[in-house]
Amino acid sequence: MVSIARSPQLEHGHLRIANELFDAITAHPFKQTTLRVLLAVLRKTYGYGKKEDDLSASQLATLCGRMSRQHVTTALNELAALRVIHKRPGLYGCVVGVNKDYAQWLARPGSGQAEARAAVPATGRDGGVSEARTSVSVCGTSSRPDSGRAASPAVGPTTDNLPSNNPDDDAACAASATAPACQAALQHIDPPPPPVATLPLADGSEFGITATQAAEWSAAYPTLDLPAELLRMRAWLQARPQNLKTRRGIRAFVVSWLNRSLTPRAAAPGSIRKTAHGNFADQDYRAGVAADGSF
Repeated sequence: MVSIARSPQLEHGHLRIANELFDAITAHPFKQTTLRVLLAVLRKTYGYGKKEDDLSASQLATLCGRMSRQHVTTALNELAALRVIHKRPGLYGCVVGVNKDYAQWLARPGSGQAEARAAVPATGRDGGVSEARTSVSVCGTSSRPDSGRAASPAVGPTTDNLPSNNPDDDAACAASATAPACQAALQHIDPPPPPVATLPLADGSEFGITATQAAEWSAAYPTLDLPAELLRMRAWLQARPQNLKTRRGIRAFVVSWLNRSLTPRAAAPGSIRKTAHGNFADQDYRAGVAADGSF
């Protein structure tokens, strides 16, 4: 097999991160799995010019070389406990972003105080290490130089494929993050619409049902009250946490629920008990009354 030589180019997409922040990441005592997940978060946020993004555990697991979703979820929770990232429930998983104020980072979860760093070198744009230092005390106060600090990315939706119709224009826009046209384009991107309903998942996140999905299910089951059925699903899942579904299987659960609601359940045979007395429809009273009082 002949191997194909790779030649990555900046115009095909690149990650912009301040050298000061990158130095803080390399100096922090992360675990290997935690560091890989943090780099994946940087790739999905700063790599697309954003401060934060709505990411699922499956996206990050694929980016980390097919890491299990459970390991990704554990690493995200650990990073949040270390105050390295901030996360909240989102439409597809969790809205995750990196906390740039590394003075707030903890050396270990629950330690209650930031790790003391005597000096973190600040690197300039030319790649060299300058004499400016960042001193961080135990209580979390710091003094930071202005040199070597890049502008933070803006917020916007993630697209898996970068546009490559005009690489020259893309490279020029990415190379100048402070250009007014680029900043205006990133700031005026509309956020995704809120979900019409949410269902709890096994990993602790919420599955957001979009208006498009709700419209498709309403068209497929016109005789059902879809909002009421979704409320019943949520109440059922919350009452039975052992039956919570994964993000991959929640859609099949919704369809199965709607199918069961569409088909009325027949009464089980033998569930209707016939009384021994007063059942005149099944008795022949023309022969008279027996000694025991029956017909």
